[in-house]
Amino acid sequence: MSLPLRAVDLSKRYADRVVLDGVSLELRAGEVVALLGPNGAGKSTLIGCACGTVIPDAGTIEIAGHDLRAAPIQARRALRYLAQESDLPPGLTGRELLEFHADVFDARTSLAEAERLAGLGSALDLLATTYSVGMRRRLAFAALACGDAALYVLDEPFAGVDGESCARLAAWLVERRAAGAAILLAAHDQDSALLDTLDARPFSLSPEQSGPD
Repeated sequence: MSLPLRAVDLSKRYADRVVLDGVSLELRAGEVVALLGPNGAGKSTLIGCACGTVIPDAGTIEIAGHDLRAAPIQARRALRYLAQESDLPPGLTGRELLEFHADVFDARTSLAEAERLAGLGSALDLLATTYSVGMRRRLAFAALACGDAALYVLDEPFAGVDGESCARLAAWLVERRAAGAAILLAAHDQDSALLDTLDARPFSLSPEQSGPD
């Protein structure tokens, strides 16, 4: 059976600074891995490589058995990605944005779950560009619930989110893990209680590989 994520010998350099140097990582179904390390250690770079938003200088990435470079469409269909910062398109309400994601992944039946996860109530019918930072973060997180995926990749998912919402989002991730999904996320020390809830395996990146993060 294919692994949700298999990254082998990833290397990435920005100018004369090495960010990733031969990093390998595998995630099995139902496993949660938390990337740890100070700012600049390469957490976001590794996540970008895993999602295809950053092209590594060397190494290979497979998502659910599909090579990300050779078969990008098939690989990305098995992936859901939460970026560290989410740009929202103008002119769409929160509800319309969730509907868009549901249509992309042919998952209209998951809309109710996505709306519940967002926890925005009547604000879903307001333009998403009017949301606060925390509301935008919750909306972007809720979009992950549109359809099933083999791998969920989240870059600092709990940053800027209130405690009650963090607990709700973490509970949803626990449900996805129990359903067999793998989860890769970048986190900080203050997220330790949430990582314990997820039973996350730590994966530390070396500060010596510091660079843009």
